[in-house]
Amino acid sequence: MTEVALILAAMIPAGFIATYLWRALAVVAVTRIDPESDLLLWVRAVSTALVAALVMRMIIAPSGVLATIAVEHRFAAVAIGVGAFYAASRSTQIATFATVIALALLHLALG
Repeated sequence: MTEVALILAAMIPAGFIATYLWRALAVVAVTRIDPESDLLLWVRAVSTALVAALVMRMIIAPSGVLATIAVEHRFAAVAIGVGAFYAASRSTQIATFATVIALALLHLALG
């Protein structure tokens, strides 16, 4: 085998072990964690805040193709998506679909 083939042959099992070892440890650990503990509530709050910050960054200061769409259209699309989220019994799939469609239609119709 060539050197590249040996490296690839070692990387695949190493990646598998690294991924599934942590998943197996999480399965074991989750049985011992109280979902209402202060630590888990803090982790949930931090992760929610990070997602909210990333979404706002994508709206206010996007990069790439999204930067070519007017900021008013981006805010309007998010408002439509939030409305769809609550109108559709908190369905994230419907909200995401509504946001994407609204953004595309706003950009096409209003430029």
